[in-house]
Amino acid sequence: MINLPLATSLQEEFLNNFTNDVIPPLGSDNERFCCWYRYHPKHKNIRNTDLAVEINDEKVLNGSFTENIEQCLGNVNKKIILRFGKEMEDDGIVLDSLPRPRGRQKQHPGYQAPWQIIYQWLWEIKFPRRGWELAQKMATYGMEELQMIELKNGDRDICVNVAKDPVTIRKGEEYVLQAHFPHQGHLLLINQGVSGTLYCLCPSGAFSEETQVLPEKKLHIPGIQALASALKYMKIGDEYFLAILTENPVNLSWGRRESNPNDIVVTDERLQEIFKQVGRQWNAQVFYKKFEVVE
Repeated sequence: MINLPLATSLQEEFLNNFTNDVIPPLGSDNERFCCWYRYHPKHKNIRNTDLAVEINDEKVLNGSFTENIEQCLGNVNKKIILRFGKEMEDDGIVLDSLPRPRGRQKQHPGYQAPWQIIYQWLWEIKFPRRGWELAQKMATYGMEELQMIELKNGDRDICVNVAKDPVTIRKGEEYVLQAHFPHQGHLLLINQGVSGTLYCLCPSGAFSEETQVLPEKKLHIPGIQALASALKYMKIGDEYFLAILTENPVNLSWGRRESNPNDIVVTDERLQEIFKQVGRQWNAQVFYKKFEVVE
């Protein structure tokens, strides 16, 4: 057995789990790596023949990957249907349309190969369904990346101080969350309140329309130009923050400039939309931090 590549992103962690569910570790290495490479988001637009070359060039299989990738992929897809067919049918996928007919077929406009139908289901339906749970599970603790800044006299231009206890904030006091990452990217920040309600603080008109983070740039939420002036918590308990860093901005249907800036509650439907957008990229990094609100 040859181990799959080590997951370096949220998407790869999901893909590793999916691949091992479809082809167990004692199964065919060719099929496992065919599944992993074919359904990786960064390979979405690569032809099967070119993908076979790439797999061999990576030398993970010592150059022994089968040249008949179509046959190998067909076997993989059969095992995907065997493992997830009921779930796919419940999601509206017509399984009879997935087996590829023998011989060359005339391809009508809008034709999708079986693997493309599965790919779309995987990243547009299955990944968003598991996104929040998986992101929480694999998030890195943001000790330095996420800091609460105390506001003094409401004037952040003059006096801001990092809270003395990095994980404790006081009820009724005003704070700004400072996001500072060693990576370049775009931030999506979700705050889960004491009640369990999820709020999208970035991007949002109320707290921060600016999403870009750079190693040399600290992003403050709320920002100077934001409608909200501070973060203030009135319930005792834990406030949980999940930061998702993506290469490109995540564009939310409710987070546009013309949208209501106070509309920041993340419903189940919106959570699906967030992770559908995230799933279209391939290298999302996730961080978390929990702050305890005390008297």
